[in-house]
Amino acid sequence: MKKKLKFVIVSFRQICGGPIVLHALCKYLSELGYDARIFYSEEYVYKKGRKLKFWFNWAKRTAVDTCKIILVKFFKNRINVNSKRFSGYYYKAVSGCKRKLLPFVDKNTVVVYPEVTYGNFLKAKNVVRWLLYYNRFYDQNNPDSYESNDLFFCYREVFNDTSLNPEGNKLKTPYFDLELYKQYNFGERDGKCYIVRKGKDRSDLPEIFDGTVIDELTEKEIVDVFNKCEYCISYDTQTAYSYIAALCGCTSIVIPEPGKCKEDYIGSDDDTLGVAWGYDEKEIAFAKQTQPQLIERYIEINKSGKRSAKEFAEYCESHFKI
Repeated sequence: MKKKLKFVIVSFRQICGGPIVLHALCKYLSELGYDARIFYSEEYVYKKGRKLKFWFNWAKRTAVDTCKIILVKFFKNRINVNSKRFSGYYYKAVSGCKRKLLPFVDKNTVVVYPEVTYGNFLKAKNVVRWLLYYNRFYDQNNPDSYESNDLFFCYREVFNDTSLNPEGNKLKTPYFDLELYKQYNFGERDGKCYIVRKGKDRSDLPEIFDGTVIDELTEKEIVDVFNKCEYCISYDTQTAYSYIAALCGCTSIVIPEPGKCKEDYIGSDDDTLGVAWGYDEKEIAFAKQTQPQLIERYIEINKSGKRSAKEFAEYCESHFKI
């Protein structure tokens, strides 16, 4: 009898969009009947000269991780579980994922590494590299970052590296907690809030922000800020939080980098409902006009993730011949 494919998805706690979609993939694969598990690691560079350090840091982080799990499970009434310290432990956008505890996999397992991972620290025979953002490593400069038989998928067309994924294989598993990410303030709003995140090295960042920067806040705190402010200004051009801001009622504006425009960031598989690119009056009018369409759009987006996971699993079964 043919053994069913198993999956291990490498991630860290659900504190931002990348880990959320990694956990969503695990959730959807499990619902489809596959043995899918999350392997937690905040160490991502595994190469010659630092392998011992890699596993030392992983073991130390795992010990801290275990302590936090115990605190949240048994002492949640005595600690502030909504603090940044426990982000990803108490509130989880995607719940119910099984955890892979030991760093060993068999020949029937496919390991999914996000694009931030250098090397194959689980020594998996079957490896998928998922480009959730632009490719951080270039083969000519980092020959050990990937292996020749690795299978590549991109999350969005604009993140694809055609030298690694010439067929444009795509895996998109968004997950939005629409019970959390929603508008509850339909009255007066005031002021601005800001998103910096992946835009932290931009040359055009303001010296002083005249509003709250949401980067270090918990998910509940972010939603509260989005429901108070009139405008959300993002210097991260590739974050879902711009759309979450719009879901919460903000006029959401993404600022292109100097010398760039909206078209430099949008692929043919993207839409920009509810979000303005820059301060152009037509863009802002479009954002406000299309904002009411977002809820239905994201209900459908959540449904599409499971379909994408099913296609991905079937492709892996064919490709790895397990």
